[in-house]
Amino acid sequence: MRAVVFSRYGDESVLELVRRPAPVPADGEVLVEVRAAGVNPVDWKHREGAVRADRPFPLGMGWDVAGVVRATVPGGPAVGEDVYGMLPLPYGGAYQELAVLPAAAVAPMPARLTYARAAAVPLAALTAWQALEAAGARSGTRVLVHAGAGGVGHFAVQFARHLGARVSATASARNLDFLRRLGVDEPIDRAAGGGTAGAAHDGAYDVVLDTVGGPVQHASWRLLRPGGTLVTLPEPVDEAHRLPGVTARRVIVTPDGEALRRIGALVDAGAVHVEVQSALPLEQAAEAHRVSREGRVRGKLVLTL
Repeated sequence: MRAVVFSRYGDESVLELVRRPAPVPADGEVLVEVRAAGVNPVDWKHREGAVRADRPFPLGMGWDVAGVVRATVPGGPAVGEDVYGMLPLPYGGAYQELAVLPAAAVAPMPARLTYARAAAVPLAALTAWQALEAAGARSGTRVLVHAGAGGVGHFAVQFARHLGARVSATASARNLDFLRRLGVDEPIDRAAGGGTAGAAHDGAYDVVLDTVGGPVQHASWRLLRPGGTLVTLPEPVDEAHRLPGVTARRVIVTPDGEALRRIGALVDAGAVHVEVQSALPLEQAAEAHRVSREGRVRGKLVLTL
């Protein structure tokens, strides 16, 4: 099978398109013929060595898949069924023609989505879903999502809105109308106000979801009301900036086929939009990484096979 791998840590030039033996599913795993693979920031962080696995080189790439079941387990999806799912971190293996996933990590592909758009969902949507759960977001909650037009962010604002929260989100000026179309109550130009949090209001939010890290996390503490919750995704909580009365936690996404079923139902009901900026062929994995690394992606990038 064709697969994108890398044999040393480095920039996107270390990616290679090679032929490898097909993977063999272990107990509890399904074999999926991959039709599309999602691209996430964790992919190039893995390639650069910031996210490491304990397996020898060459290492596979990617965690999001959408495709067709070719081998299954008792009680699992049917052979020939269209599914989507997320491989467990930190072991990549989505940028290839065949992938193995735990049966519990896949769900039926939403009927209204193509393979490319379905592959944009699992890791980013599950991250947003689990982050909002960890924060206790609910009806009436004031939620601020940083980088609301990005992969995780555009799902988070829609899930928060579905919960009945009042949703604010930061983005570049060019994406503010996009946030309005997603139902964001208060789109915030991230460049306004002279800071990384834009013109977000001090002490105004019950939940702040930091999808960026660094200075954005540092600026987020003061935006929360007493008793509020900061959830950070790309890096651990920086205790040097902690403020009294604010709860903070990091969420690292885990595969969850049942949550993907629920997310898929929202997609099929028209309650959640999946934004794909570009779908590139597998041969252009390095270009997808370069674009993702620049950090200006609206929604997701996808590789097609």
